[in-house]
Amino acid sequence: MKKAAIIIGLILPLNVVALEYRNLSLMYLDAPFTPAESAGISVLTSVGAIEGNPDGTFRPNRTLNRAEFLKIALASSPKVRVSSSDAADCFPDVSKDEWFAKYICLAKKRGMVSGYPDGEFKPGRSVNYAEALKILSELYDYVAFSADDEEWYAGYVRAAQFNKTALPSSIKYDRSLTRGQMARLAAAYRAHEEGELETYRLAEKNLNLVIAKEIAARVSQKEVTESAIEGAEVTEVTFSSAPSAPSIFPATSHFLLLGSRNIISSGNFQPRSESVVVRNVTVKLREESKNVRSLFLVDEEGTRIAELSPDTYDKYDRTWKAQAEAVSSYQIPFTGKYLGIEAVLQDVSIGVPEELIQVKWMSMNVSPVGLDESYQLIASDIAYPAHQTANARITAVHNNRPPIIDIGEGDSVLLSEFEITGEHLDGKQLQLNHLTFTIAQKTGVLISEFSLGALHSTATVACSTEGVQIINCLNIPAAVGMIENGSVTVQLWGKLEIDDTVANPVLQIDLQDPGRISTSIEPGEMGHVRWNDGQGSYNWVELPAPVAEGSIWK
Repeated sequence: MKKAAIIIGLILPLNVVALEYRNLSLMYLDAPFTPAESAGISVLTSVGAIEGNPDGTFRPNRTLNRAEFLKIALASSPKVRVSSSDAADCFPDVSKDEWFAKYICLAKKRGMVSGYPDGEFKPGRSVNYAEALKILSELYDYVAFSADDEEWYAGYVRAAQFNKTALPSSIKYDRSLTRGQMARLAAAYRAHEEGELETYRLAEKNLNLVIAKEIAARVSQKEVTESAIEGAEVTEVTFSSAPSAPSIFPATSHFLLLGSRNIISSGNFQPRSESVVVRNVTVKLREESKNVRSLFLVDEEGTRIAELSPDTYDKYDRTWKAQAEAVSSYQIPFTGKYLGIEAVLQDVSIGVPEELIQVKWMSMNVSPVGLDESYQLIASDIAYPAHQTANARITAVHNNRPPIIDIGEGDSVLLSEFEITGEHLDGKQLQLNHLTFTIAQKTGVLISEFSLGALHSTATVACSTEGVQIINCLNIPAAVGMIENGSVTVQLWGKLEIDDTVANPVLQIDLQDPGRISTSIEPGEMGHVRWNDGQGSYNWVELPAPVAEGSIWK
């Protein structure tokens, strides 16, 4: 029989600490990921083994090469330290000037890797599952034996299966690993090393289950706060893994009027198993914002907990931080707390409309009450919606006619009438650009020759049809679409004919789709009420669907 080499890098003394099971994967631009990927990515992020791509994404479905995997594997181990002095010309295709040289050369020196028959290491070749099992098994000192008549990797497979660190899903051993699979595999080996593999497998199902388990363990040990048990006999404690979100949370997409203050993100901050004090706060925006004057961490009452300022070390101007001196003495109970980020915008003399503002992630460092040690909390149950700055906004759309109308024929019939309400900043305007009506019901009638007017004006604009359900009124002139004194009442006219051969004719015309904001990561949706504020044009309204239901003609 042959014994696979079991050699690891430099052994260092280490104080063993519990791994972090908060959802750090939300730090990446392309999050969220599958629960299993989120667990692996979070663990490796917490131990500093991965940082993501230069563009802020993680890309779990992309394969990775041998050099990339070796770097991550070594960085994930608590017992290996790699230094620049490890770099050398250790393979014909590995120069000491390459970024990966120190990782490959240390691994070679410790017997963890060897070259191909031609002597090269081939750092750019995709790493497959068998190679990954070999590297990790040797890194974590697994005993692996392969018989002479077996594949070279058979012992590593058995070692991984015995220790339950193999990927739970069945994949071929010659198959290239994706970055998501790599994260799951390397995290499982690290968790096994820490004696936390069972907890990690629970995290792969749902990270919140680990939080619930921690709280349950704390409660079962009766380590609850003194105020919770004072004067009462605790016989049973029941709870959910996270508190219910208060009414101002979760955050939703808004038009942010210049000079206003708005909640732009929210999430639940769940301590490990004790009440904690907030020490510092970090918020990362997806893009630099010229319109944000200041950010505040707030609770459900609107209490400002911390004031954040731009991080001078972020060359992309997306990071905002609140250090200890800018944080009030605020405690989060062991059951967790929903908190949000409030943005205060530049006023209209400085700010500009149409800018997208969206939080990418938010986190904080906390300390258990009465202790100096600290750890990081990443928000869970998050709401990081996109927002758009504006000088105006549509606030409501209402049917201006009775809910039921007697049907009647005519060459110019008022088919629908909607009052559209909005607001705009002083010196700015609010005007409708396009309206798209939906024929929600039509039986026994024929409608044609559509035009759009307004109650206050004699001007009209011709409308066209699209298919059998859509009526488009485009390029609405200011005489019809300008919203002055708070609202405008628009009127859809058309020719209506009744088919006498059809019993119980009916007609209903609605404004249905509010649309959805378009961002760099989501295409959004074109809404049925489109408008402008004199400087920017907008394709959505922050209203529920349907925007407004029309009267029923019958």
